[in-house]
Amino acid sequence: MPDPVWKNAWKWHIFALALYTALAAVFIGLGASITKTIYGHSNDPFIFIWFFSWWPWALAHHLNPFFTQLIWQPTGLNLAWTTNVPFLALLAAPLTFLSGPVFAYNVLTLAAPALAAWAAYFLCLYVSRVPGAALLGGYLFGFSSYQMAHTGLHLNLTFTALIPCLLLLALLRLDGRISRWPAILGAAFLVAGQFAISAELLATTLMFGAITWALAYWHFPVRRLPLQHLAGEGVLAGLFAAMLVSPLLWGMFSRPRGIQLPPHWPLVFVTDPLNLIVPTIVTALGGSWALPLTRHFSGLLDEQGAYLGLPLLFILWGYCRAHSRFFGLLLGVIILLSCGPQLRLAGVVTHIPLPWALLRHLPFIGMALPARFMLYASLAGALIAALWIAESPSGQPRRLRLLAGLLASVILLPAPHGGQPVPSSSFFAPGHVQGALGNNKRLLILPFGIMGPSSFWQQESRFSFAQTGGYLGFPPAAIQSDKPILWFYFGLDYPGFTPDFIRFCQSTHTDFVVAGPGTSAHAMAQMQALDWRAQKIDDVTVFTVPAP
Repeated sequence: MPDPVWKNAWKWHIFALALYTALAAVFIGLGASITKTIYGHSNDPFIFIWFFSWWPWALAHHLNPFFTQLIWQPTGLNLAWTTNVPFLALLAAPLTFLSGPVFAYNVLTLAAPALAAWAAYFLCLYVSRVPGAALLGGYLFGFSSYQMAHTGLHLNLTFTALIPCLLLLALLRLDGRISRWPAILGAAFLVAGQFAISAELLATTLMFGAITWALAYWHFPVRRLPLQHLAGEGVLAGLFAAMLVSPLLWGMFSRPRGIQLPPHWPLVFVTDPLNLIVPTIVTALGGSWALPLTRHFSGLLDEQGAYLGLPLLFILWGYCRAHSRFFGLLLGVIILLSCGPQLRLAGVVTHIPLPWALLRHLPFIGMALPARFMLYASLAGALIAALWIAESPSGQPRRLRLLAGLLASVILLPAPHGGQPVPSSSFFAPGHVQGALGNNKRLLILPFGIMGPSSFWQQESRFSFAQTGGYLGFPPAAIQSDKPILWFYFGLDYPGFTPDFIRFCQSTHTDFVVAGPGTSAHAMAQMQALDWRAQKIDDVTVFTVPAP
């Protein structure tokens, strides 16, 4: 049965999408060229640009897209355990063919918060029945501190539109507005799509979905039978989803994993409770005034996305206190789990154990970073805010609540993100590497690892060479155990590094070391001290690695 609120509010739907798209362009693009600027900072965007090129190229050349020996030669890399985003890469393939992977990446970076906000808008509209309240709710989710902290870095963590869609589908099924098999198949496609964007977010979505289901089963006795049916249908949807992503599952488990994240990360990337009320520089309200406190928050800036702001917290407290113990419990559980296995306050480890300590040893889910659970707190907060605005009678009280919701939204305004120039290199233009060095050569590119755009240059050359290094996320386990090379990977200066560097080049059969644009003077001095044959070609310096 179609919902009359959705049908009669089509102008609101169009306005919401246009507004969210415009806000994304203002906050992220800042008027910069969409083809000559990369909407992001650091080298993490190069990972997604590499995969946007890799997927069409690998399929066109009949290669296994889940494994490559073009990175970390000679062993190669199991790409199924990296942020390989096949759903996004294939979705963006027409844009990649049209104007290149930078254009495709930028379009999806802009689309991620806009689509997340639009999906949350429909969810909030369904539960609140008031378009204005839903409009604010969509903004609170799509442009939340979590979303903006990861924007420009982790496209797989910001493309979250499928999560509110999954929740909306569950509510439609519970209310009998959609029949059984369309709901099962729809959920299967949503789960499969989310898995092909971020397996971590899918795992935590299912975890918090189970927690929400359990709280609802306990809190709403009259809905227990439909909730039981929903659980059974969810299992069927999961089986169909597993069939849809079976090639990706095969890629994950048919070869050794290769990449293991540091086991202490779930202890470090956690929510500091003070971050709920104190903004970091990700938010426009944050700045130098807050740095004496926020610089002590644990983890990196992109994992400090817990800020909700006092106006929104007041709205959440008021609604939960007056109407919904269920929402209050759910929000409390999410925030508590996001604080990790032990409480950190203002960066100080208190050694007070928290519930996540019981779950962090579970397979796969235990390696999720608790700070990222604030994604679900922002979605719950958006729903509660929409309900709080909509519950008041029409007239002046509702206008006052809309103003309060608008204030909560303004408090969350993100700081402008900006971007970085495309690091193009004439040496890595298509065909140039082969012409200068020959076909199928193994190159070690400087700046090395996380410090440089070697992945970007490799895809720019249309994968014309292999790397005895590279950057597609955390390095393989073999590199993690090689301390000098691991330090080199992170741009650290290891004492007595030269013999280890020579050993690494020769053991990986590196043909050339290419010092590209951005190589530090210190690294160039180290290379020149080796007295290897060097030649200047275009905008790089090529050092020939001598035979062992």
